Amino acid sequence: SRLQLRSPPLAKHFIAATISASINGRPIKIAAVATPGTTIHTATSSTTLDSIDEVYLWAGNTSGAAANLTVYLGTYLSHQASGILYRVPAGHNGPIPILPGLRMMGGEVLTATASALDAINVWGNINRIGGQTTS
Repeated sequence: SRLQLRSPPLAKHFIAATISASINGRPIKIAAVATPGTTIHTATSSTTLDSIDEVYLWAGNTSGAAANLTVYLGTYLSHQASGILYRVPAGHNGPIPILPGLRMMGGEVLTATASALDAINVWGNINRIGGQTTS
């Protein structure tokens, strides 16, 4: 008997882009210290595997004191459960990797707050992966 190997899902298309709140790839200044936060990215509206955003983020701190950055995925009512806390060192203007390929879809919104007003910058890019099939 022969062993049948099944291929993993293959993407029919792949688009690299900046995060949706960035203008021409420039960093986003985190201007919120409380939820709902500063919007970083709004995912594709697809709710199936025909399109998924893979999000990568980096952060930097322009202030003279260490600051906390909290990144939230999803609706504002669920923020307490979905917050990811990062400590960004003082004067480290980045980029420090903070989010290594989180997958989002369904129009979910990625937001962030900082412990100090206008101290944190966030850069990012997405890979929009679509049309996944098996062969």
